[in-house]
Amino acid sequence: MEGRLEGRRILVTGASGGIGAATARAVAAAGGQVALLARREDRIAALAEELGGAAVPADVVDVAAVGHAVARAAEALGGRLDGLVNAAGVLRPGTVAEGDPDDWALTFDVNVRGLLHATQAAIPYLTAADHADVVNVSSMSGRRLGSAPMGVYAASKAAVHMLSEGLRRELGERGVRVAVIAPGIVETDIFAASDHETAHSLAARSRQIGLSADQVADRIVEVLAAPPGVVHAEVAMLSIDQ
Repeated sequence: MEGRLEGRRILVTGASGGIGAATARAVAAAGGQVALLARREDRIAALAEELGGAAVPADVVDVAAVGHAVARAAEALGGRLDGLVNAAGVLRPGTVAEGDPDDWALTFDVNVRGLLHATQAAIPYLTAADHADVVNVSSMSGRRLGSAPMGVYAASKAAVHMLSEGLRRELGERGVRVAVIAPGIVETDIFAASDHETAHSLAARSRQIGLSADQVADRIVEVLAAPPGVVHAEVAMLSIDQ
């Protein structure tokens, strides 16, 4: 993929681990310049140093902090952004009857509001580029429900699909493509933050049959590198065993 993103400047949220970190590495390997946004400053600082990129720490839930971080990212990348990859996400399984309302709030704050915060802040830079991309990392859960305890998470990802369609209509005439990447189970640390039995089960399945974060990142680079007239509205991904 070397050189496919030469000259393009990409901001990645959720870049401290998982799909976000893998995407940052893939963008850099493809010749792009990258800025990394996440809460864990130590992780993104180390990765930015490795990739020759910029670290802009912020919590995507904090709209003001995200706005400042996006502006710093654009400045660090020469005053412009050619792409935004919204990869920040959390997973907190639980049924509605027994679930924790704080988990519901966190799920929608990060998976939905966080995406909106980063995208709104990036729009002025993206629309000023010759052509630009927003790539939203969703999930196959946004299209099909695996189990009852995944209902709230799935609802947040269904929202990502619909928001992406709205953004595609809103920004398409302004030269910004909007794509959704919807992978099935991916082997990342997203399951480790929950002690729910469903999270433990999914973590075990991800180690057995999951896609790798690198495989998802490679597809994201393909979307970013597509000819300007091509829009990948939705890319659904499964491992062959899923």
